[in-house]
Amino acid sequence: MQEEKRTLRRSILKRREEMSLEEQLTLSHAIMENAVAHYEFLQAEEILTYVNYKSEVNTKGIIEYAFLLGKKVYCPKVIGDGEMEFFEISSIKDLREGYKGILEPEKTCDRQWKPSGKRALLFMPGAVFDRQGHRIGYGKGFYDRFLEKTADCLEAKAALAYEMQVKEEIPFEQHDKCVDMIITEQEVIDCL
Repeated sequence: MQEEKRTLRRSILKRREEMSLEEQLTLSHAIMENAVAHYEFLQAEEILTYVNYKSEVNTKGIIEYAFLLGKKVYCPKVIGDGEMEFFEISSIKDLREGYKGILEPEKTCDRQWKPSGKRALLFMPGAVFDRQGHRIGYGKGFYDRFLEKTADCLEAKAALAYEMQVKEEIPFEQHDKCVDMIITEQEVIDCL
């Protein structure tokens, strides 16, 4: 199964990387519009979101819109060996290159996200998804480990993906963590 997942990951990421920058930005804008109009986003008090890297769906518009609405925004930072935590930012300017060149909250951003009972929405990246909410990430397990500790404290877990990243079914293992919804440029897939 691992080889099947690796092959599928490579294939989809290759297709995603081949998209023109213009196409990525156009589709990302449509995905952003679907995301910020969704009930879970509008109701959330806290937004936990990745910061896009390479050909991932662009999240900067979502971050900026969350600030406009007065929501708290948290972005991931790799800490220690294979662990990831989310830290509050107050501006895009609070991000600096970190793990593998990915933008992360700078050292002065020390307000780590902790479950507080507030409505928290997590936006996740990934390579491939299926309509049941299964996800193939990038193979490092950062989000699986984060969700192992926090899944019950999040109002919703949403994947941001181009439609071409969504399949009917993908291989999955029991320990893989699912998303509640997948937001693409064409639709919002409810996976519950």
